[in-house]
Amino acid sequence: MENLHDIAITTRGLTKVYGGIKRVDDVSLSVRQGEIYGLIGRNGAGKTTLLRMLLGIATPTSGEVAFFGESSPHALAKARSKCGALIEQPAFYPRLNAKENLDVYARATGAPRPDVSALLSLVGLGDCGRKSVRNFSLGMKQRLAIAMALIGDPDMLFLDEPVNGLDPAGIMEIRELIMRLNRERGVTVVISSHLLGELGRVATAYGVMKEGKHVAELRGEALAALASPRIRVVVPERERAEKLLTSAYGREGFVMRGNTADITGAGTDIAKVSSLFAEHGVALMELRIVSGDLESAFVDML
Repeated sequence: MENLHDIAITTRGLTKVYGGIKRVDDVSLSVRQGEIYGLIGRNGAGKTTLLRMLLGIATPTSGEVAFFGESSPHALAKARSKCGALIEQPAFYPRLNAKENLDVYARATGAPRPDVSALLSLVGLGDCGRKSVRNFSLGMKQRLAIAMALIGDPDMLFLDEPVNGLDPAGIMEIRELIMRLNRERGVTVVISSHLLGELGRVATAYGVMKEGKHVAELRGEALAALASPRIRVVVPERERAEKLLTSAYGREGFVMRGNTADITGAGTDIAKVSSLFAEHGVALMELRIVSGDLESAFVDML
């Protein structure tokens, strides 16, 4: 059983309706302290709306958000004061340099004046000198935005699509920065992206969003199993197959999506799975071994 003090964020039945449409639909998730939680989903899956509710920028239509098990307005305000976020690109003063922008931002938000030189060095902008922000590359602007999010020395960091539009070198720099913040400062990071390959290089846990719903949460052994070779079956009768697989392998031994099940609890013993279905009179439309590819497995869920 998990120690409640190790759970940084939980949501229960979190829902947000805009214009009669559920943008986030009954989402329940948990983010452990000190992990990099990758929120995966196609554009429009509800990732940004979910992050906005976690941060208190948007009010849930229903459901609950809790930080460290506390959901009272006072507790949420206190926890959120120790969060940094890059949800939308901040408004820079283009004629000012990076240090001046950080100073202005700190004053505007009421945060203690940061050690801007140390902060800029941390995000890889230590040598930008007096160069005005209007002359920054997209990657430099993204690093400056993360520096703004780090003002106040946050315990948690929320990043929404932080590598969008960056070239490969810029993506690598942001990735290494996120990992360094997590490793050296113990910052809990929630990062949303539709770039599965990139998230796979940094995340230690994953939440999968599809059409507003949180369809899977994976970490540890479940994540390792997803990347291992597995047996895939396609069945005409989902309910019967799901009951059979639950009885044989437990809820953690397979993933069911529609009429397709990926069985991780049987290794690659395809003959055993075939016999199991035959003995119980459950029909099979397809039975095969699929290779262990984490990115492909996530694509199947989206």
